[in-house]
Order: sequence, then structure tokens, then C-alpha cells
Amino acid sequence: MIAIGLSAQRGERGDRLEQQRIAYITTELDLSVDEAQAFWPIYNEYQNQRKANSKDKIAQKDIDQISEQEAEKLLKDAMEDKKRYLASELDFVNKLEGVLPATKRLKLMRMEREFKKKVLKRYQKRMKRDEKRKDKMEKKKEREER
Repeated sequence: MIAIGLSAQRGERGDRLEQQRIAYITTELDLSVDEAQAFWPIYNEYQNQRKANSKDKIAQKDIDQISEQEAEKLLKDAMEDKKRYLASELDFVNKLEGVLPATKRLKLMRMEREFKKKVLKRYQKRMKRDEKRKDKMEKKKEREER
């Protein structure tokens, strides 16, 4: 159920990944109909906020090539982004207070981490597999050239 279609295009892959996240959360949290109706709008709003705040401006800059003043501004902006992220997370957890019991809210937090780990593990396997294919192709090409 959680298998990732890694050969799909990037946008399609993102959609599939989101569908898998939804299925994973629904299954693992065992949401009742009432819980699901109240939970998903809150969760979707939270995810949209996270996506809006996920731009890593520091990673986009060549730090060795910027002025100290630019570095100070980037650092300040990064800390503000972290504050917004944390505020968004606190708001999300507070909104869920009347929707899910504490045990399910804790389980959700754990599941989010576990889902990310699973996705990362699959990505790493894919990269290893691709590396092996590349090596195999290079060796084949070398043999053909001889």
C-alpha cells in the first residue's frame, strides 16, 4: 500500500506520495468517521502552511560569496522561518485537541516521522539500485569497447 512509484514524474510522484501519506495516517490512526471529518481539513491546512514555509533560502545561497550583512539577514530570516514553523505546529496540535484524543495526537507525531523515514529509506534504496545499474552499464560498455 505504501509502495512509492519512483519512476513516475516529479509532480505525479508528489501526488502519489501525498496519497500514500493519507492512506498511512488513516489506517494507522484508525480514525472514526467523525474524527476523519474533523481531522482532515485541519491536517490539510497544516500541510499547506508547512509547504508555504518550506523554502530553504540558506541552501540556495553560496555562503562564501555573500557579505556579512547578507549573512546576518539570511540568518535572521531563517530563525523567523523556524518560529513560523513552530507556531504552525503548535497551532495544529492545539486545533486537534478537540478532535482527537491525546494518544492519537502522539501517535500522529510518531507516524509523521516514521513515514518520512520509510520514504527516505526507499529513496536511498533506489539511489543504490540506480548506482549499480550505472556501474553495470559502464562495465558492459568497457567490455564492448575491448
